[in-house]
Amino acid sequence: MKFKGNSFGQRVMLGIVFVLIFVYTFYHMTSLFGEEIETYAAGITTERTVISEDAYLFRDETVLTSLYTGAVDYRVASGTKVAKDQELAAVYENGTAQTRQTLLVLDQQIALLEKSVGSSLSALEMGALKQSVKNSYNEIVKLLALREASGLSGAREELLVGLNQMDGLSQGDQAEAYATLDALREQRSVLLAQGGDSQLYRAEQSGYFYTQTDGCEEFFTLSAVQNLTPERFASLKESVAEASASEDAYGKISYSSEWMLVLPVDIKLSDYFELGQTYSAEFPQNDHVQIPITLENMIEDTERAQILLVFSADRLPTDFSFDRCQGVRMEIDSISGIYVPKYLVERSGGARGVYVLRGNVVYFRRIEIVYTGEDYYLVRSGIEDKEYPYLQVNDLIILNGKNMFDGRVLD
Repeated sequence: MKFKGNSFGQRVMLGIVFVLIFVYTFYHMTSLFGEEIETYAAGITTERTVISEDAYLFRDETVLTSLYTGAVDYRVASGTKVAKDQELAAVYENGTAQTRQTLLVLDQQIALLEKSVGSSLSALEMGALKQSVKNSYNEIVKLLALREASGLSGAREELLVGLNQMDGLSQGDQAEAYATLDALREQRSVLLAQGGDSQLYRAEQSGYFYTQTDGCEEFFTLSAVQNLTPERFASLKESVAEASASEDAYGKISYSSEWMLVLPVDIKLSDYFELGQTYSAEFPQNDHVQIPITLENMIEDTERAQILLVFSADRLPTDFSFDRCQGVRMEIDSISGIYVPKYLVERSGGARGVYVLRGNVVYFRRIEIVYTGEDYYLVRSGIEDKEYPYLQVNDLIILNGKNMFDGRVLD
């Protein structure tokens, strides 16, 4: 009886062992072949180092003054290249600074409507016009989301012109737009009629005419840049806030397209810059226009831990505003590589890498990290190694799965 009892207990124990083996095997077979593997194609990502600082513009400009200080009837738009003896403006005896501003706004509105009416667009072009309006609207939404109000002016103008043109095509005529245009012109005429006597001014020689002055023209000159010191620059910066335009100034003219800007940056960034090199500067307040600028000088300001970067430029984009102080964005460095989330990186044979899928076979691919982000790496692409294959562009990186190993065959 004792022997039979022991034999029965052994059989029970063997049965339990077989059950455990079956469960263990079933679990691992399920984990190996029952999961759905997700992948993504390896691609190149670029990480950019961008600085965004206030820059100060220097230029040789001549302030134009008048006998009268009243309303101004500008004959050319601000930023226009004018010829010698070309009419610039008629300045009136009567009128306030508010009158001048009102006239400038009226001129802008009139110019906007003049772009909208009298268009030769046909009904067949309505589709393209709608797309243009949509693009302008999306640009405005994007700028608002980024809180970049400086670029709204240009996008708003394009949107209004497009909407006016669409309205004209859909209505079959532009009577309402023409009526509005006539009303604006009449309002402008009334303001000028109240101005009294006037004096007409012409350009003494060819140059670039601007309607706005800031009172800093005599200080922010090209010669001032040539002799710039950290102390002098600090003094000039303070003068911008205190300066004001002269009452008898109706505009200014520059006889050269050359201008310069001084960009103060952290002294730690000095290694990113090289004298004589040309960089692309983005001006957010000027509808994000990109202008090539050349580094002419680097002035060290140890007291403020800064480097004053002195750039030259000769481009004058349409409608570019030469505000004395304005923001500048500049890319100073970039690095590219294959984007790999950190959580996917594993070690195999002492090397770091990721698992990729080719057909239904898993392979381990080594990586060489060139940049470390918060939760991702950029790894070098194009490494050829027959003995130890590296990750390449378009490899299918495995996003999930357990028990991964080189050579595993997926069902």
